[in-house]
Amino acid sequence: MSDMSGAGLAQLVKEIKLASENIRTADDETRRQIRAVEASVNDLYRRVGRPGAEICDDGDERKSAIGLCQIHKSLVAEGDATAADYMPGSSEIQTAMRARQGLKALFRTGNIDRIEPEFCKALSAFSFGNNGFLLAPEMSNRVISCLVDPTDFASLCDSTTISGPSVRFLIDNARMVAANWACEGSCFHNNPQMDLQEGLGELDLKPETLRYVVCATSDLLSDAAFNVEAWILDKVSRGFRAAINASILLGDGAGKPLGLLNANAGIPICQVSPATAPGQFSWQDLQMLKYEIPMSWQDGAAYFMNQRTLALLQTMSSAEGRPLFGSFGTNTPGTGLSFAGSPIHIVSQLPDVAPGSTPIMFGNLKAAYLIVWRKAITMITDPYTAGWCTLFKFECRVGGSVLCPNAMRLLRIA
Repeated sequence: MSDMSGAGLAQLVKEIKLASENIRTADDETRRQIRAVEASVNDLYRRVGRPGAEICDDGDERKSAIGLCQIHKSLVAEGDATAADYMPGSSEIQTAMRARQGLKALFRTGNIDRIEPEFCKALSAFSFGNNGFLLAPEMSNRVISCLVDPTDFASLCDSTTISGPSVRFLIDNARMVAANWACEGSCFHNNPQMDLQEGLGELDLKPETLRYVVCATSDLLSDAAFNVEAWILDKVSRGFRAAINASILLGDGAGKPLGLLNANAGIPICQVSPATAPGQFSWQDLQMLKYEIPMSWQDGAAYFMNQRTLALLQTMSSAEGRPLFGSFGTNTPGTGLSFAGSPIHIVSQLPDVAPGSTPIMFGNLKAAYLIVWRKAITMITDPYTAGWCTLFKFECRVGGSVLCPNAMRLLRIA
């Protein structure tokens, strides 16, 4: 009787295990179907453009999350050499994706206490204090606008990220006497020689604080029928870009980067030929300007001018009326503009051709100028100061200065 009871108990346990396995399998199938329905609904939201729906696909979302992790790593690495090769893990990428979703929810509500706890936790991983958040590299969307967008001149310059209040460079200001063959002089031909340290100077680049404030009403944030957070971020990026580009060209170095066109930058200025008509330039002037740059910087050098100056160059003709640009320049699709074998970059912020102006630059911009980033663009929400409006306060720390004036030349019109 005892053996029969043991066999029955074993059979009962086996049936319970089988039933549990069947329940688990059914639950997994149910979860799979729910995920499929959720994916279908999300895809429908994307197709109809419903407010708040994610516009970019999962690949773009993942790339943006990876970029956010890399920016955060570079800011907290404190000079760690491995930060440049950092690749986040899957859990970090998922946290970054939730942080981006939480940032969208924060734009809608204006109050971090009203968003989901999982989003708050993800945002805390990319925060600077209680309500300052690191922004993702991009949130792509389009709002039709006729606003003039100037050239992003900063993208043509060299840039680096620093982890301190400033970065200091040593400058070699002296050239030693050339070596001498043993048969042409004594064994100590160039001695006594000056101390190497006496030929070294210093250049200290300090990042300055740049701020931008956006005021949005609660009605706009809650009732917008488009991707309002992407639109706001686009306005912010344009504001920062315009200020940085203006400083790189015209900044006086007082609380802002030192500009290339500023007299204190030390960029040598070349005059047009005496044979050139007043208030004009010739293609010969551009050719001479190019070879004022030492040959060591010719590799990577380019012309910089605005679109109206380029139009004047393209309309130059010979005595027979034949256009010269066809002989001296190209405009082949895929290769871009060039003149005399050097590329032409259109910089809309440069001045027009006029007596006394310097509308054309030539040189190696990456060797001549450096932009330093200390703090990426961060955001602080302020739903209290402006009453029924929410203030989104953006801030970054960026600086720049001329490193090598000899790598650039300016052409002045007589």
